Amino acid sequence: MRLFGREARVSIGKGGGSGFEIGVAATNGIPIHIKFSFEKSDVESPNTGKVTIWNLNKEHLAELEKQDCVVIVRAGYTGNLAQAFSGTVTHATTAKEGADQMTEIEVADGMVELRDSNVSLSYAEGTATDVIYQDIAVQMGLPLSCSPNALGLPTVLSNGYSFVGSAKNLLKRLTRMDGTSWSIQDGILQLTKLGEPISLSCYELNAGSGLIGMPKRVSLSASGGSGKGGNTGASGGTETAQLGWEVTYLMNLAIGVNSYVHVTSQIVTGYFRVQKISVEGDNYEGDWQCKATILEITGQGAAL
Repeated sequence: MRLFGREARVSIGKGGGSGFEIGVAATNGIPIHIKFSFEKSDVESPNTGKVTIWNLNKEHLAELEKQDCVVIVRAGYTGNLAQAFSGTVTHATTAKEGADQMTEIEVADGMVELRDSNVSLSYAEGTATDVIYQDIAVQMGLPLSCSPNALGLPTVLSNGYSFVGSAKNLLKRLTRMDGTSWSIQDGILQLTKLGEPISLSCYELNAGSGLIGMPKRVSLSASGGSGKGGNTGASGGTETAQLGWEVTYLMNLAIGVNSYVHVTSQIVTGYFRVQKISVEGDNYEGDWQCKATILEITGQGAAL
């Protein structure tokens, strides 16, 4: 049975093309069945996810077969949808499930930009790294979003500098030099000072705003607690192991990786940075929620 208030839309098509959108209820009031799960974290490799859609027609399936097909998922509640994920199709399969046809689509955020962005850049002595970050973002075709202190004290090059190679390798070099980290979040290149949230906008998580149950204490490995591999610090070594909290809340897609959140609960209250998010949704049944790993804001980030 379809649960009241849930809505999901999926747009599928070649990047920059028209494509199609599904999810609007048919004349009988019943929308197409959509299920999705996404994993996002503050690391350099792409965020990934899976979208399952039932009973796509031949035209829809043909669109999925196009090279570098893009999938954008929006979800939320009636009349209030937000982007849950944007990514490129890496694999798609279709199979029969009883009387229905089920299509499973695997997606990755920033895959094309990381794969295809090779840069050739040269700078004179005295150039600051903030200029180079802007140039990299332009060449990757991505907007750049920076945390408050990410570019506060950029490194000034004492000699001329030139680079030819992949954009991601140049980003790795610069961020290790500056003590910053980078990742791609829903088609945006994020640059943050280590441990700092992406902005000062703070989201409240409590029982009244959708917090489910009690936060759980978690220990993150030195690689950032993610199977995708952690960001590295200015010295080139991985961040040290940290203790954090796992919180579950009703779907709120305004909260993203590196968001600034204030949690109020019986066992922990404080300000945190979101390190990782899992989004689970099904517009017919089951979960419609987010699960986040949050870390206490320390060091420079604590002074925000």
